[in-house]
Amino acid sequence: MFGGLLAGHILGYRLAFGDPHARADALAQSGHSYFRFVPLALAVSLTVLVVGLSLQAFAGFRGRPRRAAASPLIVLLPPLAFVTQEVIERAAHIGGIPWTLPLQPAFLFGLALQLPFALTALVLAWVLDSAARAVGRALRAGPRLEFPVLVPQPVRVAAAPRPAGLARGYGERAPPLR
Repeated sequence: MFGGLLAGHILGYRLAFGDPHARADALAQSGHSYFRFVPLALAVSLTVLVVGLSLQAFAGFRGRPRRAAASPLIVLLPPLAFVTQEVIERAAHIGGIPWTLPLQPAFLFGLALQLPFALTALVLAWVLDSAARAVGRALRAGPRLEFPVLVPQPVRVAAAPRPAGLARGYGERAPPLR
């Protein structure tokens, strides 16, 4: 969500102000000096993401049933966060909220871009959640490497019983003639 919020912000101002100098002036006048802390915020967001995925993988490893998926209404959070962020920026920077804020092109472009970024973030979250659970289940199952070992066994052939001499049609052996 944070990445989409930031991307919508940046693209909204790029679309509204084609000239980089005009864009820099608009950002400075609207209270966007906190952008220098964006790398820190991204690092914290990525840490939270990795911890969350690890917890989901652990839940898959332990065999816990999957909880109900998050409501698709979560898609409305980024636009709401964008509006809140813009209002707080203006209030902190100029001491009030201009009534023309909803009519400003950068605000409108940024707000319009929040929905596609939010949908993308939701789909990505579902995919990452499923992948983390699958990794956990795979780790629980363990490796399934089976190598059949062929050990030669000596062959035992039972010798056919030798029939007695009379059974073969010969008489018993007589003493030698000499």
